[in-house]
Amino acid sequence: MRKTRMTNRAALTLVELLVTITIMAIVVAVSIPAVKPMLASNKVKNGAETVSTYLTQARARAMEEGRAVGVRFERYTGIEESGNYPYNGAALVMRQVAEPKPYSGSVKDVYAIIDSSGGRINFCTWNSETSTWVNNSTESTYWSKLVSDGDLIQCAFKGPKYTITKDKDGSTFSIDMGRNSNDGLPEPNFSDPLTPNDKPVRFRVYRQPQPDKIAPTMAPPVALPQGVVVDLDCSGMEKCFYNETTIPIRRNEYPTIIRDDFAALDSRDKTTVTIMFSPTGEVDRVYANKKDGLTDDETTIVSGKIDRTGGIIPSGLIFLNIGTWERAGSWINNKMENTYLPDDGLRNYMDMNNYWVTIFPRNGLVRINRVAKSVGNRGSKISSSREFAQSLLDGEVK
Repeated sequence: MRKTRMTNRAALTLVELLVTITIMAIVVAVSIPAVKPMLASNKVKNGAETVSTYLTQARARAMEEGRAVGVRFERYTGIEESGNYPYNGAALVMRQVAEPKPYSGSVKDVYAIIDSSGGRINFCTWNSETSTWVNNSTESTYWSKLVSDGDLIQCAFKGPKYTITKDKDGSTFSIDMGRNSNDGLPEPNFSDPLTPNDKPVRFRVYRQPQPDKIAPTMAPPVALPQGVVVDLDCSGMEKCFYNETTIPIRRNEYPTIIRDDFAALDSRDKTTVTIMFSPTGEVDRVYANKKDGLTDDETTIVSGKIDRTGGIIPSGLIFLNIGTWERAGSWINNKMENTYLPDDGLRNYMDMNNYWVTIFPRNGLVRINRVAKSVGNRGSKISSSREFAQSLLDGEVK
């Protein structure tokens, strides 16, 4: 009978296994402090890329659909204290929104008649039984809910668009030639409806994108990675000055102080920040809080021209600060405090592991750059933090 030869196999003893596990645990423990900031930075970068991609998608959709489409950043109101929202400076969720589609009436076969002497807009429908035009007050009721001061009306679906003014009572609408956005174009040729030469026409109203009328699209809302926020309290638009020829004077030509255009006005502020792109791809308007104590002229100097809908037509770069939840400030006794910041006391615009998402309004380009070193007081710190991102973007688009 043949015998099988037995061989010895090498193996770890229990003591050797415990020593190996202990060494591995020590290595992991030592590595965590070095790896943790890198992992946090990667999460913030992923958040910045998410914001950038979402903005770019909205811009592409605006160009595709031929109407203004944008992104709305919603203030965090998940924590409430007696009607106050201590963390409303942070945005965790974005929604894609679009301006209302052109409006051509809610009543079937409705026509508009414009009084050529006063510009008042009336509505009528054709009564086939009597072969006469009949006044239609029902359409006026719809207009009081759907049409706003500053919207544009186009008659017969062609030709110039004229600015609509809405009276204080909210039920009377007119064409205001003094506010006509098509300067130099002829006035509409409509006769008084009481004369035999009345000219009812079809119409199309182009409604302006206003915060309370910008409707969400079918695109699902997007949440940032856990722990990552858009810090609205240090986000905003570049301050520009204008020379006598109304050409913006850039930062390198004039000392600049950054105003926090998107910062919450107080602890009860729930106003969203919305950036809209036009069908040409540029930034159409930005809807954000207008700071108390600033006149229209001062606001124009600070960040751009304010139109009649409250939207800001930006003149300089738009900066969105992407950071972490723990570095966002909070309201305490109706005052913005940094009590709960990490031990180093850095805000999101000071932490070089964070990012700026910058938008160039003239063409809608969206880019991501790291937060740069900041020095000085709070205003100049935000300014110097943005300079690096601005310099890269300026160099790219010039």
